[in-house]
Amino acid sequence: MATPKSSFHNRSISLPSTSHPLDASIENHIRRLRVSQAGPSSSLSQNLCSVKELHEQMNDLIHLQHNQQVLSNEHKRVEVEEILDGSLVTLDFSSSILDALSQMKESIMDLKSAFRRGSNDEGIHAFLVSRKKVKKMLFKCLAILKKSEESCSLKQRENDESIMRVLKDAEIISLATLKSLLSYMMGKKKVSQTRGWSLVNKLVKSKNLSHDSENATEVENLDYALCKNAESKVVMKQLETLEIVILKLEESLESVSRCFVKTRVSLLNVLNH
Repeated sequence: MATPKSSFHNRSISLPSTSHPLDASIENHIRRLRVSQAGPSSSLSQNLCSVKELHEQMNDLIHLQHNQQVLSNEHKRVEVEEILDGSLVTLDFSSSILDALSQMKESIMDLKSAFRRGSNDEGIHAFLVSRKKVKKMLFKCLAILKKSEESCSLKQRENDESIMRVLKDAEIISLATLKSLLSYMMGKKKVSQTRGWSLVNKLVKSKNLSHDSENATEVENLDYALCKNAESKVVMKQLETLEIVILKLEESLESVSRCFVKTRVSLLNVLNH
């Protein structure tokens, strides 16, 4: 499937030769995530899983005595507080995306119910209205997220301690992964808000409208099926496919969010002791 270009800055962590084995494992996670920011839902789920593992290992890294000494150093307090602020922003984005996933899941279930009742026009209209609201929310979230990425890059310093570099890089790659998820959920093709099945078809009447289903995401395939007035069974199949994907993404992101919280709590504990 199509892979959007990532604006994530590819930078080596440059860990010292005497670093803890966890450092190397974390670096590998970050390196893999840098090259796998992609649109396909399978890659997104894998990336979320990698982010979860990354934060689990980071939590262990924070509890190492040497790193606790670095993080609790008064001279590092401002930097640690900046990282804590960033972790709160990341949690906010996760929460917003989870809300959007929940709304998408609900609208899909409603449309499936409408199709079973034979209320196709009514169901599609309601779905497209909901889709418009979700996309508007995601668009705003994406704009703010991009600014947060830029802000994170400014936090990086060439002379950072190993633990500080890892924490900052993890924040950036976590945001990059969330951005990929946002882009996937938005889809690329404009979805009509015109009322009714037949009116959607009139709006996109051209038979020459190109669409590469094999290189499109599940969201894009559903949008296209609706715009092209596809048969009910085709749309139902797209709905069921996307519903499964959303359930998996929702479960993965909830798990990742819990790890974000644990990392934040670990940093707060170090700072307050």
